[in-house]
Amino acid sequence: MMMIEKVIASPGEQYKPSSPFCARMLVNRRLTPEGSGDDIHHLTLDLQGSGIHYLEGQSIGVIPPGETDEGKRHKVRLYSIASSRKGDVGDAATVSLCVKRVEYLDEQGRPQRGLASNFLCDAAPGAEVLITGPLGRKFLLPVNDSTNLIMVAVGTGIAPFRAFIHHIYREHGGWGGQVQLFFGAKTGMESVYMNDENNDIGQYFTHETFKAFQALSRAQTGKKVYVQDKIAEAKQLWGCITEGNFCFYLCGLKGLEEGVDQVFAGWAAEEGLDWAAMKAGFVEQGRWNIEVY
Repeated sequence: MMMIEKVIASPGEQYKPSSPFCARMLVNRRLTPEGSGDDIHHLTLDLQGSGIHYLEGQSIGVIPPGETDEGKRHKVRLYSIASSRKGDVGDAATVSLCVKRVEYLDEQGRPQRGLASNFLCDAAPGAEVLITGPLGRKFLLPVNDSTNLIMVAVGTGIAPFRAFIHHIYREHGGWGGQVQLFFGAKTGMESVYMNDENNDIGQYFTHETFKAFQALSRAQTGKKVYVQDKIAEAKQLWGCITEGNFCFYLCGLKGLEEGVDQVFAGWAAEEGLDWAAMKAGFVEQGRWNIEVY
């Protein structure tokens, strides 16, 4: 099987940490309702004058304001782009991100706050945001729109798939292959872009080629379901994999990959196949794409 051909980014400016672009916050909207365990925001930045041309599946870097104890700029934090190449308003002059406020207790039990995430979640419209990029050449859509797409995400890992779906159905005019999204969240409130606060992805459920499957791991009632459980119920995916006309994408926390991998390994073992070898071939062909953090 040959390498899968993917879209190529249009020539545009690419900003380095040593010379970032100063973007301006346009929109800062909370995606999870008050009372949710997670504070997740949809942010839109103004790119006018930047010369940036990004693609779905790429990332933007953010440099938090202030300096380190050594008097240097803080390190870049990368965020997957949540908007299609034309942006949320269709003028190709904005970029959107999906950001979760990071708060945790250190080893001594003291509360800590993620520097970049808290800056972004608190930034008001008009605030200046230093950005770098765009970055990424692998986590991109295939050129052939008859390719079946399998997308797996948890939490803010939904960001690139929101971008994919917006481009496919709003700008590209649809997709010949099947587009399947498997999305895991703690509860329905944290199922961003698919909850009562914002059902952005829900508008595409009417398209024949699109299907979405939710897994809630901390549901108040009923069985706790993880994203790999939903995949295990979709045995038709194995036929899609063995036929070879597919592109697989996974984005989210590192632990996600192992559970999903076990499902495919189990299906391969049923047929006496070596999943590790199969997967290695898919990675080499550009069909198996992973972004974990």
